[in-house]
Amino acid sequence: MASEEYFEKLSYPDAPKIVTSVIPGPKTRTMLEKELANETPTRIAPIGIPVAWEEAAGATFKDPDGNVFIDLSSGVAVNNVGHSHPEIVDVVKNECGRLMHTPDGTCKNRLRLGEMLSELAPGNLKGNVKMAYGLSGSSANEIAIKFARASTGKSIILGFQGAYHGSIGTTLSLTTSPTFRSKYRPFMPFVDRLGPYPYCYRCPYELTHPKCDLQCAKYVEFQLTDPYGGIDVGNVAALILEPMQGEGGYVPPPPGWMEYIYNLCKRLGILIIDDEVQMGMGRTGTMFAVENFDVEPDIITMGKALGGDLPFSAVLCRSDLVSELEPFSHVLTAAGNSMSCAVACKNIELIQDGLLERAKEMGAYARGRLRELAQQREVIGDVRGMGWGIAMELVSDKKTKKPLSMAEVVRIVWMLRDNGVYVLPCGRYDNILRMIPPLVISKALVDKGIDIISDVLETADMAKFSLNWTMA
Repeated sequence: MASEEYFEKLSYPDAPKIVTSVIPGPKTRTMLEKELANETPTRIAPIGIPVAWEEAAGATFKDPDGNVFIDLSSGVAVNNVGHSHPEIVDVVKNECGRLMHTPDGTCKNRLRLGEMLSELAPGNLKGNVKMAYGLSGSSANEIAIKFARASTGKSIILGFQGAYHGSIGTTLSLTTSPTFRSKYRPFMPFVDRLGPYPYCYRCPYELTHPKCDLQCAKYVEFQLTDPYGGIDVGNVAALILEPMQGEGGYVPPPPGWMEYIYNLCKRLGILIIDDEVQMGMGRTGTMFAVENFDVEPDIITMGKALGGDLPFSAVLCRSDLVSELEPFSHVLTAAGNSMSCAVACKNIELIQDGLLERAKEMGAYARGRLRELAQQREVIGDVRGMGWGIAMELVSDKKTKKPLSMAEVVRIVWMLRDNGVYVLPCGRYDNILRMIPPLVISKALVDKGIDIISDVLETADMAKFSLNWTMA
């Protein structure tokens, strides 16, 4: 593993540094106003967290006004090897003058990536997968669903409450957040919902693990096997699930749950689609998050950190599932282009070179510090996660677990931004602060970030919060 000095040099040495009297500063404000004048209001970041990006390095970025921030978002778990990693930049420079776009065609970088992913696949999938490429996590999940239906001849796709699998097509039907769904009905047919997902902090049965005996998993079994349950099990092609729910609140399942669901699906002839888009590529301390459990999916989807600074995604299918698919029956014009494949190969190399171990160690260190902080701050109800996928659940009352309001959470996020720390909220109640920094973040930046979080949560007077949605 590289030295701490190496990781420190990847980021801006002066982070965090705030040089303007208010944020957004004047240059950023002008950019935001002009950009939003030309775009639909559907984006989240520039409205929910008014910030502009000028340049970035490692686990830090600068805005146009010269403010320097610690990035605890990784571009939503995209920049696992850090922003503009020098070796990634070299790959882009070398490849852009040689070959970039290919019309879904053959090239040496695509060949190499396929070989790497086949060798990377977990368990018995190693050397026994066939790949298809996409341009985003949503497209990867759409491809996986398409192939699952084609290979089984069945129609229904199952998903869990609290899931996020994308915001287009069938993936939108599987995503449960009202933010993404509210005005976009009707949804795709042949999608059914299972649940509850094992959200132990907010167990709907008011039970605790392991005394609960996995009642949430047993209820899923009831949903699938009850003759009057309303799900045509004989027509179910696949269940898609996240090894740890992401947008739903960084919720890891308890020991035994994943294996229970896996064995249930195998008994019923239901394929498992493992959505690794947000939690894969080393985020949980293993290359695939599913490797934290004793299960073996049939299809794996990858995105975000696979391409890193370039948009890219992949679908790994067990070979026998797709061997009979019709030639020419699936096309994406820009999928698998040469430069994206080259960058993906380098991202895999960098993550395998010590970042898996670092994600485990630094993630455990951060969770320890945050759990200590939770003993001091009444607003932190729960700290959970795996590796460098960590959630702090904010509440207004620890006993009742009443979620902190969205307005109060946004205000905290803005205060953190004003102090040079960039975090993104998520969760069913929009009350989760997630720590998902680049895996190359230095220990010094981790400590600075947590110290600032501690100060903001200490000084914030929740009773007096009033949210101003203007950019004043």
